Amino acid sequence: MRPAVFKGTWRERKLRTLQGERKRRSKMAVLMTKNRNGMRGLRASSAIMRSTPQTFRTCARTLSQRSPVGIHASKVGIHTHVAAKEANEGKRRSQSYQNPTKTTNSIDFEDGEVVYSKHSTWELIRAYVIFQFCGLEWIVKNSDRMLHFALRVFGASFVQFLLRPTLFAQFCGGESLTTIQPFVRRLKEARIGGILDYAAEADVGDEVGGQGGGINEADASSNVRNDGDEEEIQGKQNNLTSVSVVTSGKNVPVTTRSGHALARQYSYQTEMQCDANAKIFETSIRAVHGVSPDGFAAVKVTALGNPLLLERCSDALRETQRLFRRMDLNDDGMITLEEFASFWSQWFVEADAATIQREFNTFDSKNTGVIDPIAWTTTLDPEMMRTMASKCKDESPFSKVVLNPEEQHLLDSMESRFDKLVKLADELDVRLMVDAEHTYFQPAIDNIVLKAQQRHNKHTDRVYQTIQCYLKDSRSRNALFMKRAETEGWKYAVKIVRGAYMHQERARAKKRNEPDPIHDTIEDTHKCFADVMEDVITRPKVTAGQEKVNMVIATHNQLSVQHAIGLLEKAKLTPQDSGIAFGQLLGMADHLTYTLGANGFCAYKYIPYGPMLECLPYLLRRAQENSDLMGSVGCELSMLSKEIRRRLLGRIR
Repeated sequence: MRPAVFKGTWRERKLRTLQGERKRRSKMAVLMTKNRNGMRGLRASSAIMRSTPQTFRTCARTLSQRSPVGIHASKVGIHTHVAAKEANEGKRRSQSYQNPTKTTNSIDFEDGEVVYSKHSTWELIRAYVIFQFCGLEWIVKNSDRMLHFALRVFGASFVQFLLRPTLFAQFCGGESLTTIQPFVRRLKEARIGGILDYAAEADVGDEVGGQGGGINEADASSNVRNDGDEEEIQGKQNNLTSVSVVTSGKNVPVTTRSGHALARQYSYQTEMQCDANAKIFETSIRAVHGVSPDGFAAVKVTALGNPLLLERCSDALRETQRLFRRMDLNDDGMITLEEFASFWSQWFVEADAATIQREFNTFDSKNTGVIDPIAWTTTLDPEMMRTMASKCKDESPFSKVVLNPEEQHLLDSMESRFDKLVKLADELDVRLMVDAEHTYFQPAIDNIVLKAQQRHNKHTDRVYQTIQCYLKDSRSRNALFMKRAETEGWKYAVKIVRGAYMHQERARAKKRNEPDPIHDTIEDTHKCFADVMEDVITRPKVTAGQEKVNMVIATHNQLSVQHAIGLLEKAKLTPQDSGIAFGQLLGMADHLTYTLGANGFCAYKYIPYGPMLECLPYLLRRAQENSDLMGSVGCELSMLSKEIRRRLLGRIR
């Protein structure tokens, strides 16, 4: 015979549980209200009811209509809601570096019924199993070898049969624009937009495996790219490089752990390959216009030219910045005519006062009497750098990094490809999101993106820059970009991420005996992320109501999302009109994306697509990132488990 507590229908058992909870809560309520004025208690109860989410009040009314004890059950729920809310607020206060702004928003990110309402039970089980496997380090660590073995022994057909309904379905939208359309429509029904990215990859493995041309293994770490969210992992040292697997007569790149970059990688045999990559991006832009008009198209600058050229260009730009700092003798951020003349006479060929004045006026076009960093950067183009380098008295670091005519021609071709993409996006009214990459590429990428923003962001947020907040200089760079946008009269637009290349950046800095570019602790990274968010939201043109925020917050960190919502409330900006969007990778952090979409925020999923075998490096990285991010995935696992249990038990009953 079953105990009494288990007797009766499911509804009767539920009501008995609620009655017991009601009695316990009622005793507590009596003790709390003994010394309170009755009217104050009534006002407090009304305030609690007003602070309760609309969905809960609806549920409470339904219970009261269906059961004589329903109204009491709703009160129990209110008390439970308030207690949980206070506990969450206490947790957020303890993480003040992430959420210094007090948030009045009561969004529940752990309501599995809301989050997974568009997911089938099979999709939930698949996600749960994949996340669990990602927690098995020995499997993830050897995933490249296992894949290599499977391709060699069982063939590509078996691998596709195994991975298509599992890893590929979890982290990729489909193999073509046709196959991703139903998925994008389903996201749209959940009020979620799409950031489309063609995820097929060519790899430095072509060189490692001895197949084809391009850069060699020694330069492999230069051939990289970044993906969507890119939460940096300041934990286990999991460094990756790439090899190729020959399948069906072609090279399939596979990511391995040997000390090079964890990133999308390309092999450049000729300029024709770069042209082909540009065509792929054109296809993505047209796809966004066709299937997700309010979304974004992701673009990688490293796909449009030789990454070694980007590194050379970045070195040149860094040296121009060092040259500026050397000329700024009093370190006030400005170069006066006297400082310019003093430095010129020391490092460059002799010239009379009139010649030095002309050189100075080239940078000081507004006749302010000083050269600021923005004027210096925008004026000193590659051709002018060669002219200045030719006037150096002796060979110097500045003269060594200047691009030669052939390199300049290749750089012009790269910029031309990118500009054509932006013009196409202009025609189709699609926004472009340019991924951030390694620090040894980033100055060149920033330079290309800033030029495009200056030309195409006059009237709208066409091109988005990306800031990686795990870098120590990220906040100062962001401030400089915002200042340049204000000075030059265009709309600043930015995506902020934490970063994805921490291990590789630190290893490279150590090898070259250079300062570590990454924040020392993860707390410093969190603080920088919060500071950059606030800087963008509170910039003068936004506070004056002259333009929207134009920021995509790409994060899987719930506290960062809550902090952003608090900043919106503090600035009195509405979710729909603020120009702020939130983005997460497909297959991850659904509890953030779907909850934000359901509550009226602009939420996006980063949707990779492409032929399955060519997406293998991306799929393995997703598994490896989940392995490193199991702390944040733990919340998802718990929610998935509860929702699966709720559905299965509901069917049994």
